[in-house]
Amino acid sequence: MIVVTGYLTIDPAKRAEAEAAMAPFLAANRAEAGCIDYRFSTDVLDSTIVNGLEIWESQEAIDAHMGSAHMAEFMGAIVPMVTGAEVIRHDVSASSKLI
Repeated sequence: MIVVTGYLTIDPAKRAEAEAAMAPFLAANRAEAGCIDYRFSTDVLDSTIVNGLEIWESQEAIDAHMGSAHMAEFMGAIVPMVTGAEVIRHDVSASSKLI
C-alpha cells in the first residue's frame, strides 16, 4: 500500500475556484482502479491550506492516475491558484485500525 500526504496553499482570492476544480477531480480519482481513498480537507487553523490524503493499492495504480486525463485537467486548473505545496510518499507494509 502506498499513502501520499501533503498540502496545497491556495490563494485566498481563488478559493471558490479551487474548490470547484477539486470536486470533480476527487470523484474521478475515487473511481480509479487501485484507489483506496482520496480526499482533501481544509486546515482548521489556516483556511488557505488544503491537506491531501491518497491511499493506493500499488505503484501501477499511481502511474495510471498520474497519466489520466482528469489529472492533467486538474493540474492545468489548480497550478495558477497554488502559492505553495508539499507532497510526500509513504510506503506502508502494514496498518491497523486504532479506533
